[in-house]
Amino acid sequence: MRNGRIMKHTIAKRAVLGTMASVATMAMLACAGITANAADTYPSDAAQPDLVKLLGDYENYYKPANTYDKNDPSKPFGKGTVANADVLKNDDAMTQAINNAAAEADSEGDGVKTPTAQQQRALVDSDYKMAETLPDALGPVLGKYFSEGLKDGSLPKTDELLINGGKSLSADYLDTGTAKVTFNHPRPFVDRTDAGYVAAGLDKSVAIKRVPVWTSADGVKHDAGYDGFLTSGSFPSGHTTYAYSGGIALATLFPQLGPEIVTRASEAGNNRIVLGVHYPLDIMGGRIDGEVANATRWSDASFRADKLIPAYNELQSYMADRCVADGHATKQDKASDTVQQCVNNLGANAGKGYTNSFVDAVSKKAVTDRQSAIDVFTNRMTYNFEQTGKAGQDAVVPEGAENLLITAFPTLTAAQRKAVLAASEIDSGYPLDASSEGYQRINLAKAFSAKVTLAKDGTVKNVEFGQSEASVVSEDDNAVPVYRLYDPSTGLHVYTSDENEKNVLSTKRGWKNEGVVFKAAKKSDDTTPVYRLYNSKNQRHVLSSDENEIKVLTTKRGWKNEGIAWYQSDKGTVSVYRMYSPKKGEHLYTTDANEYKVNASKGWNQEGVAWKGL
Repeated sequence: MRNGRIMKHTIAKRAVLGTMASVATMAMLACAGITANAADTYPSDAAQPDLVKLLGDYENYYKPANTYDKNDPSKPFGKGTVANADVLKNDDAMTQAINNAAAEADSEGDGVKTPTAQQQRALVDSDYKMAETLPDALGPVLGKYFSEGLKDGSLPKTDELLINGGKSLSADYLDTGTAKVTFNHPRPFVDRTDAGYVAAGLDKSVAIKRVPVWTSADGVKHDAGYDGFLTSGSFPSGHTTYAYSGGIALATLFPQLGPEIVTRASEAGNNRIVLGVHYPLDIMGGRIDGEVANATRWSDASFRADKLIPAYNELQSYMADRCVADGHATKQDKASDTVQQCVNNLGANAGKGYTNSFVDAVSKKAVTDRQSAIDVFTNRMTYNFEQTGKAGQDAVVPEGAENLLITAFPTLTAAQRKAVLAASEIDSGYPLDASSEGYQRINLAKAFSAKVTLAKDGTVKNVEFGQSEASVVSEDDNAVPVYRLYDPSTGLHVYTSDENEKNVLSTKRGWKNEGVVFKAAKKSDDTTPVYRLYNSKNQRHVLSSDENEIKVLTTKRGWKNEGIAWYQSDKGTVSVYRMYSPKKGEHLYTTDANEYKVNASKGWNQEGVAWKGL
């Protein structure tokens, strides 16, 4: 670094690698050894998961007397016995609590004649339309881009995977019909005497409050459809299966907001309880269904190459272009990096993205940011049930589930992604865990927010959840990314290697994250320390590795030495250009030769290569 230059700067050290692979890397993941399937039929079409087996633990709580067959009087609907009254008592209690909480009058309705805000959301979700349910998971700006892209035909591959006129390749993939008639369990609001509830000392039906029919502002009539559920099995929830499968699909296409998207899917599942047409166990079963559905699809190499990765590339490119056009990001080498920058700048992974103010006995808090989203998702994994099986068992990751993280962590191996899922798991022993092959335990909201540290031998050494960006770091990696942020209110830039500082500035203080501008180094034998000095009179910082300059500034000009900011390496190979604006009185650093050239025509003085980055 050239010495003795002043710039507005805040700094600290932290090592982190880029989060997303390039389009070329994604293509390799998708297409190695695979040829396109012209017939659009895939192995996963003919080999659907066995849901009855996967959800078999349900019969330890409710035992159906028979499989339901509407054409056979000897196989009636809703006949069975309660096998575990404590579990089903909680099932009833949480159903009533959630349903009744949503019926409390608010500014939107009284909950009796006109639906409340959450009841309205539940009615919309009941329409079985991903285009209605998913967009707000991305926040107001990105959700708008997403909806517009679907409507104007800009996202045909994405539409095919998620919506496709009710024949979505993901959300509509799995059929829950066989499981429903096999478990043959009645809905909360019907007479459950034949199901053994009264004999077990439980209520004949749950005291739910029915949600009124509602016509939304766009003229669409929304009806919970209670009469249609009189002989429809509750377990597992088909709507929840649909919501999770579609939600996980979008999270795969847009992993930068994976935690928010899967939490929105969990809300859609919970909204079935808001309407009073399902129990928590039904929703838990639907989540398991959705996870195994996508794991099966994503593990189908032909489907992945033909449908999943092309849709991912399409949505990432489209969103990147929209973000750049509206000034929410600067174009990066990879569309995924541009999108991540846009997400950061908009705060869509913080307090300006997906939110939901509804609070009930299970969610326990409103969704206001990423961490609260993860907390609410986690609470809905168990719905206040006590453990019925053995706690403390070793983690179990279902075969193929690692592919649910294929776009979030494309540089990780299958074994490494399995380790991330294992680290995300809740404890064993909760209802449905025994038969779920591990799906009941894996926490996708946490997994999509992971910082993964790899040991030198490639094993996963540590996983930290709740991060604003998914990332991978290595013990032997010497690169320290330095981010450049821009303050629209002052027109000045700030540089930082502190990921937390970057996140605070970009999500809470209005700075725009312009991405990684160069990579510094960690301390080693071939590095030189770069110090940060501060002038309290003009509130500026200067970075310098020149001992004489540091001495002069600190002893004669009133600057305070704040210590080592980072290190520069003698092995650096990437030119970091420095330019100075006499008008702004600040220095700008970039590895982009074109930016360096263009800014010269705008009055910036070119000062050559400041140093070599890694």
